[in-house]
Amino acid sequence: MDARSASRDAASEAMSLLRNVARGAAAFALPLPARQEPVEPWRGLGFSVGGDRLVAELGQVLEVLAPPRLTPIPGVRPWILGVANVRGRLLSVVDLCGYLGVESSAPKSQWRILVVEDGDLYCGLLVEQSFGMMQFEPQEAEEPEEMSLDPAIARFVRGGFRQSARLWRVMDVRALVRERAFFDVAAI
Repeated sequence: MDARSASRDAASEAMSLLRNVARGAAAFALPLPARQEPVEPWRGLGFSVGGDRLVAELGQVLEVLAPPRLTPIPGVRPWILGVANVRGRLLSVVDLCGYLGVESSAPKSQWRILVVEDGDLYCGLLVEQSFGMMQFEPQEAEEPEEMSLDPAIARFVRGGFRQSARLWRVMDVRALVRERAFFDVAAI
């Protein structure tokens, strides 16, 4: 047997051995774990109204402002606080506690304006306090008990989240500003 022939036999034997190892590995291999799509957290803007902690979906609030200087509007309901010039646009400001008929419990120094833009509507909602951006994991979702919530607020609540033993109710701000009564601003 010459050197070439011996080399071919060794290569053939090595290939046969590798095929056997591959078959054995395939026979005893564990399946790959199922591919899971990453679950996005729910993001919103936290605020309080009437002492209740609420959160609005992030896209429903354009920005948060400290209360600007307001020009009063004569002949409107008391919950219309006035208008402000915000970067060249007139922003009507609504006292959300006043509109909903709930008592305000926070000092004026904590009050903030949630700016909402929905189609042609551009308005500010005065809230007691803003907690900034919030993020909730899907497993924190919870249906809040309606009994513990003022009915004026409850009609705009669309679920909630429990985080660190604190319940945050999701308020549908768009539903609020689309409500017929929201446009009934003339004083009676």
